Amino acid sequence: MFGFQRGNGESIWQIKQFIGYVSTALQWEYRVSTSCKNVIISGFHDSIGVYTKSTDNQKKIADQWLELLGMQERADQPFNKLSYGDQRLLLIARAMVKHPPLLILDEPCLGLDDMNRQLVLALIEKICEGQETTVLYVNHHTEDKIKEIDNHLALEKNH
Repeated sequence: MFGFQRGNGESIWQIKQFIGYVSTALQWEYRVSTSCKNVIISGFHDSIGVYTKSTDNQKKIADQWLELLGMQERADQPFNKLSYGDQRLLLIARAMVKHPPLLILDEPCLGLDDMNRQLVLALIEKICEGQETTVLYVNHHTEDKIKEIDNHLALEKNH
C-alpha cells in the first residue's frame, strides 16, 4: 500500500501520511479548545490539536481552505462553538491539507440538516473533480450520492 510492502516494518504513521480521514467519531473526539485555523493545521500532523509551531506554508494552506469554505472571518473562533455542519466542513479541509492520495469519508453527512448536508456534498464533489485524491465514500443514503464517484458497491441485507 502506497509503495510499502506488507510486513517490512512500516509504521502506522508512515501509512497514515497518505490518508485523509473524516468521521463523526473524529468530530466527537475533537474536543480540544482550539481555533478553526488550528483544526485545519492539525491535519498536517494527524493530531487532535496543534502541539508544534506551524510553518508559514501550513498557515497559508489553512487560510486557503478557510477562504474556500467562506470561513476566513472565523479563523480564530473556537472550533467547538461552530455549528455541527461547519465543524464537519473544517474536518474535511483538515483531512485534505496534506493532499492525500486517499480520502476516507465515513458517513460525512450523518447528523447534518439539509443545508449543511448540501454544503458537505458540494465540497466532496469539488474534491472529486480535482482528480488528485481517490475518495472512499461510505454512505447509507442514496440521496447523498456523489455524481463524480463512478464506482459503487451496495451491500444489501442478508446477502
